[in-house]
Amino acid sequence: MVFVVWGWACAVVGSLLSVPQILRLLLGRTSAGVSLLLWQLLLGGGLGWTYHGIVVGHANLIVPNALSAALAALVLAMLARDRHLPARRVWPLGLAVGLALVAVEVLGGSAAFGIAVIAPFIVGLGGQTRDLLRSPDLSGLSPLYVVGTLVVQLMWWSWALGVGELSTLICSTVVGLVALTNVLLWAARTRGVLLVAPAPVLAEAA
Repeated sequence: MVFVVWGWACAVVGSLLSVPQILRLLLGRTSAGVSLLLWQLLLGGGLGWTYHGIVVGHANLIVPNALSAALAALVLAMLARDRHLPARRVWPLGLAVGLALVAVEVLGGSAAFGIAVIAPFIVGLGGQTRDLLRSPDLSGLSPLYVVGTLVVQLMWWSWALGVGELSTLICSTVVGLVALTNVLLWAARTRGVLLVAPAPVLAEAA
């Protein structure tokens, strides 16, 4: 019973994770520092996890991941509008990743899915890591989202350990380490410990 309640707590917090970033984009009217790649792969990962939740029969995996996929799609729409990106630059990657993860689940089972699903989350969070290292402006990035990502992974890890859900345990361990890296980088940037060199200015022709 304890792990049922905790699993739903993970689901609720995970479902709300994207909300601070959406509010930041709405109120700040800028997407500076937000990784397009991350949200494309969060869309694909959310779709894959939704299908996995259906297969293993855990509603607390189905509900938050379906909602997370929908919210990722909303963030992508906002990024596309802010950056004037065509649809072909925004949607195909996430949808293709989602279909690929479903295929892995069907053909290889839960363990194979647990290994495969790491890739989009690692690459996506790695895209955010890159922006934390290189972007001169992080004003569009929500601190609550950066820190919340780590908190949610720790919550899912503890739930998976308790119920023996292998796919979630594998994914949350690896993804959690990358999320921790992003939290440390964000803290270093905001405290001025880590500085980004300004882009070189081309000299005007004489």
